[in-house]
Amino acid sequence: MPSFVKKTRLAKNESVLYNELCNRLQIKERSIVSKITIQEIAILAGVNKATVSRVINGNRNISEKTRKKVEDIMKQYNYVPNSIARGLATKKTLTVGFCFDYTNKQAYANPYFYKVLQGIEEVVYNHDHMFLMMSDHDGKNGRSTFERVVVERRVDGVIIPNTLLNERNYELLIKHNMPFVVTGENTLKQVDAPWVDIDNVQAGRILTEHLIDLGCRNIMIYAGGATAQRDKFLSDRLNGYHEAMRQHHLEPQVIEHADVLKRLYDSPRSGLETQRPDALICCTHEQLFEILDWENGNPLLAELALATFDSFPMSKYLKYPVHFVEIDLEMMGKQAAQMLFSRMNKEEGVPSFISIPTQIGK
Repeated sequence: MPSFVKKTRLAKNESVLYNELCNRLQIKERSIVSKITIQEIAILAGVNKATVSRVINGNRNISEKTRKKVEDIMKQYNYVPNSIARGLATKKTLTVGFCFDYTNKQAYANPYFYKVLQGIEEVVYNHDHMFLMMSDHDGKNGRSTFERVVVERRVDGVIIPNTLLNERNYELLIKHNMPFVVTGENTLKQVDAPWVDIDNVQAGRILTEHLIDLGCRNIMIYAGGATAQRDKFLSDRLNGYHEAMRQHHLEPQVIEHADVLKRLYDSPRSGLETQRPDALICCTHEQLFEILDWENGNPLLAELALATFDSFPMSKYLKYPVHFVEIDLEMMGKQAAQMLFSRMNKEEGVPSFISIPTQIGK
């Protein structure tokens, strides 16, 4: 008899079955034979089969003592639950989906995309679920991969970027009662479209205030013009900048092209030299790299306090230091996945959105 199993009060026929089982399991311990069943685990634990199933499925209405007893037996006999059988029993796929826009090559190639994915995957796997990545790609039958997954309920819930939260996809999710969470602030303004995002307004504000604390007063921001109007996170960073400048009674300066700085330096007699900034905020790393383009040359860089959003590995090798705001994209992924599981489990008090604060990097 296994050392940790205590024989409980059993009926006569159950006692015979129990002893036979223990004898067979002693043989099983010495050689690799057929896998232990849920019924056999139940007998060894002195509980019924339904209790074992609830432990396997993560039911919370089980005492910690009973849960540990069942889990110890499963561990000793290397019992691995059959995910297909579990899915049939619970009428779930035990799979979470993530949809991305495959046509957006820039976003897909962005290394920060994978930080979000890393956070999502950690939570998904901790919940003993599978993770399915898909693109919003139109198939031969006119139905996108995303639509097929939702309509055929290949997953129990999905996470999508806000770039894919259009009216069509939103109505599809609602029609098929598919739990979902959006990464990036909801721009459709639907009250029941839950989202998780970085607090980009706060990020823009604290980065500007950090430069002001350093003594900078003529602070310029490179915001990209039409791009800032199209991308919510850029417009939010710009709004945070304006808030801080207004609060300190400073004049905002927004540029749309990197060559504006070169013109400021090359035209000293035009009066533009009075507009030269003592600090420059770049809203993206791509914009920062434009400013750092040494081939074109930019003597103003020696006079500027450069700043951007989120750190990058190569920053320590730059000639001039770059101030930045720490943005926890992995946490964004974790929060999105955790919110999705809460919605899938129909928990109460789940927030409609989560805005993740930032801090000045060190």
